[in-house]
Amino acid sequence: MNLRLFETLQSGIVGRWQHPGYLDVTGGAEQAQYELLGFGVTQLDDSPSAQTTSKRYVNQKSATQTIGSYEWTAPLEFDLIRSEKAIEYIASIGENEKTGAEAETYYCVVYLEKPIDGQAKKYKAKRRKVAIEIAEFADNDGEIQGSGNLLAVSDWEWGQFDTEAKTFTSGE
Repeated sequence: MNLRLFETLQSGIVGRWQHPGYLDVTGGAEQAQYELLGFGVTQLDDSPSAQTTSKRYVNQKSATQTIGSYEWTAPLEFDLIRSEKAIEYIASIGENEKTGAEAETYYCVVYLEKPIDGQAKKYKAKRRKVAIEIAEFADNDGEIQGSGNLLAVSDWEWGQFDTEAKTFTSGE
């Protein structure tokens, strides 16, 4: 591959840092307080997990397949850094073995490569209600590392996120 083609491919790839995740650390209270899932978070993936349905009709040899739904999860790993508000919020769910609504909040994904025209620090974003599943607090060479998943509770709601005020506004 020539150098120019390589540079073109590299410059067009969206970096993981361009999709920061923010967690409402109030648990979904009327006045949300979003905190960045950044420093201390070592993994935060996006797994849509499409669920398929299929049906074979009498005039076909093969089944017809379609996407019926999604079982979205976001696998998460973090170093237990208490001064990071989002990590402290997540850790408290696992440490106190919270369940139901006490283990739910809102999660936003911000698309930094999609700024809102004419509005500084505002970007296209989506949010959904999630349940926070903590699977383990492990010893990682003498340091505590947590892991688990964010689990979809609702569908995505599209809107915009102000990275300075840390607020989400719904609507295209």
